[in-house]
Amino acid sequence: MEQNIRPNSGGRTLEVLVVCSRADFDGALGDTLRATLMRPNPSLNQAEPMFNLANVAMAAFERTEMFQRMRSIIIINFTQENVRRFVVRRDVWANNQVVFQFNVPNHEMFFELFREHQALMEQAFFNREHARMISTFRTTESFAVTDRLRSTFGFRLITPDGFRVRTANLNFVSVSRDTRHFMQNIMVHSYPFTAYSFTQEDIIRVRNQIAQRYIFGQIEGSFMTTEMLIPPISREVNLNGRFAIETRGLWRMVGDFMGGPFVNYVFFDEENNQMIMIDGFVFAPGRGKRDLLLQLEAIAYSIDRIEN
Repeated sequence: MEQNIRPNSGGRTLEVLVVCSRADFDGALGDTLRATLMRPNPSLNQAEPMFNLANVAMAAFERTEMFQRMRSIIIINFTQENVRRFVVRRDVWANNQVVFQFNVPNHEMFFELFREHQALMEQAFFNREHARMISTFRTTESFAVTDRLRSTFGFRLITPDGFRVRTANLNFVSVSRDTRHFMQNIMVHSYPFTAYSFTQEDIIRVRNQIAQRYIFGQIEGSFMTTEMLIPPISREVNLNGRFAIETRGLWRMVGDFMGGPFVNYVFFDEENNQMIMIDGFVFAPGRGKRDLLLQLEAIAYSIDRIEN
């Protein structure tokens, strides 16, 4: 049997390597990529790009293994043929890698093809990041959290070492990782299904209900709620095989000076005839929050039903 000897992919979190000439990257082509892939993340309370871009010329890429092992790669080839071609390849030079190759005769054709496939590419980049983080978390899994979630809800979330159970009862568990510089928090809650359970209005209602009950600030009487001055954004997602609604937005403390971004997932637990809410939120004053929130997303996507 042939063994897989490819190395693991590398690169910084949400970094995309663009393989093209420096002239193209510094010109209109690069401007288009920066305007789209580096647009501000709309779900954060400070300006951070969706992705970070790096550039290398084709000749350097072909002779340098470090570049070839990058996790997320866009290759742009300009050809003499009047054809346009978009190719998706996975795990070419490294494991957990995605490569998008454009073969086009000119810039206009590239812009057209890129717009057609932008959403697919961005989701693939996020999927690779989730997979990398889950694999890393699995090596230092906090089994105290795993056991608590299994006994309460019957499923597993892979949380790395450093996360601790803060509150737990029959239908609610909160875990957090607290450092000198930031706090990452996850709330998991089960509640009855209604005809409105997948509407954003009901999701925010339930979120605010459990936040007021269990999440407090440093000032007595303060509690967490959802910031509605900047409306949350919801969409349908596939949460490791489950239909779910993802909601992103900002949270704040009523009666205290705290706030930050959150990401929330709700899905119907058919086995137990109930709704499940997984809510991750970050507090990191004066620091980047994109990557910290992405780690909580990855934990949510690690959900796995545990058979008794």
